[in-house]
Amino acid sequence: PDLAKTKVTRYVVTVTDEMIDNELTRLQNRYGNMKDQESVNSEEDVINVHFTEVDASGQPVEGGATKDNSLLVKYFAESVRKQWMGKKVGEALTFTLAEAFEQKEREWLRSDLGFDKTDTAADSKPFSISITKIGLLEKRELNEEFFEQLYPGKEIKTTEGFREKIKEEIQAHWNAQATNQIHDQLYHQLVDHTPVSLPEAFLKKWLQTQGENPKTPEQADEEYPKFAKQLKWTLLSEKMVADNGIQVDPQEIRQFAKQQLFSYMGGAAMAEEQPWVNDYAEKMMKDRKYVEDAFHRIQTQKIFEWATTQLKPTDKAISAEDFTTMVESHQHDHH
Repeated sequence: PDLAKTKVTRYVVTVTDEMIDNELTRLQNRYGNMKDQESVNSEEDVINVHFTEVDASGQPVEGGATKDNSLLVKYFAESVRKQWMGKKVGEALTFTLAEAFEQKEREWLRSDLGFDKTDTAADSKPFSISITKIGLLEKRELNEEFFEQLYPGKEIKTTEGFREKIKEEIQAHWNAQATNQIHDQLYHQLVDHTPVSLPEAFLKKWLQTQGENPKTPEQADEEYPKFAKQLKWTLLSEKMVADNGIQVDPQEIRQFAKQQLFSYMGGAAMAEEQPWVNDYAEKMMKDRKYVEDAFHRIQTQKIFEWATTQLKPTDKAISAEDFTTMVESHQHDHH
């Protein structure tokens, strides 16, 4: 197909001041200092608490849920925040989750306490919530030392310059998401609109014999559309690889292994030529399954990168919320 005529949209997420403010606050908190407090004085205090499921008389339920957690006082529902004021380590309050927290906090708390996050019945269970530590998070001051710590060598001197750098990073994140979304559109355009003739009857019979357990004709019929799409994509991929000389070098697989290792370690930027990093990459190069998987992933990325250079997408501005909703509603299983 003529990719230049393929209709695709490049979504350009608008980075708002609110997004920059939120990220700035997150960084100030992350690099701030926790100062111990005698008692709870403010909604900004952080309290380490122990949740214990109790019965109507306040006694711990045998085998009930228990969990340590760390919460800002302001995460509690407004009606109960004032009840924490003045409380000290060792003191406790008893609430149901429905009394203590707003709806948006309850879902992750249910999950954290070992319930299903959709189990609304858990909201009516009473918990004794006892304080084990009280702290006040002192936000990191916005100064050149902080800017240099986060962005070494970038010579950022002012808060305005710092905000601009944060904006660049947020935009880069959303641009990468938008590129993935272009790849998704491209996949559908190629698979759905390129005529490829497949021997359907033969392939359905073949599907019945695959796997440990033979499949019925009905099961093969059900699986066939997804299988046909995957096969079509494989055939189209192989053609694009052959026609455009797309190759994967062993060194690229080593580099892929190193980058994966760094991401496992929280994205820490380390010297790539450290002996143990190279040893890890060489060890992975001996794992045939890993090499095949890495080869496939790098090749797929290169196919999309080449195909994207042939496109003439139309730009469309969109909010981060709308973009996220659109992507989530379209999650499915392919390539």
